Amino acid sequence: KKESLFVRSWSLCDAIIRVKKGDIPLFKSVGIPLDKVYYIPNAYNDEAFQELDSKSCRKQLGVPLENKIILNVGNFYGEVKGHKYLIEAMNKVIEQRKDVLCFIVGGGKLENRLKKQISSAGLGDYIKLVGSKPYSEIPLWMNACDVFVLPSLRESFGVVQIEAMGCGKPVVATYNGGSEEIIVSEDYGLLCEPGNSNQLATNILSALDT
Repeated sequence: KKESLFVRSWSLCDAIIRVKKGDIPLFKSVGIPLDKVYYIPNAYNDEAFQELDSKSCRKQLGVPLENKIILNVGNFYGEVKGHKYLIEAMNKVIEQRKDVLCFIVGGGKLENRLKKQISSAGLGDYIKLVGSKPYSEIPLWMNACDVFVLPSLRESFGVVQIEAMGCGKPVVATYNGGSEEIIVSEDYGLLCEPGNSNQLATNILSALDT
């Protein structure tokens, strides 16, 4: 019933906009003419998300100057964001280097579960859940980090990726449906299988070494 409601709505409209190119062929399979489906990717605020002095941003946020900083920004409302795989990956990252700190910006119903996972893994000194932050502060976090990580299992687009890239940061993400349409070159970042913490850790270490 839910699907038929969507199909009926699509049939009645004059134009459909999708932010993910990979979605477009699916419309043909449900009888929607492709000549009214348009691909327009998401954009970002390039006045807010631009390269700033990393040391200055770290000082404003109280982030250590000497550490390599890994950043994730995303809500904790569902496991689809893949936070648990980032935490598992960090366990492997610190086996190779101890100078890293991972900051996770966000909040939601899974927060206590993630805190327990971090504590159980003995990663309290390496992963910090800093809570939700105002949008105006996110560019500071982006500029303070060395690498941005998006471990999502699924994404339609993932605007945070292009916001991080706008701040000149490499992105480590997954083949989640959206990221592979953005990270089209290793000049921009590295991709791995979703839910694979070993590959995620390998790519984080590679990004930190660049």
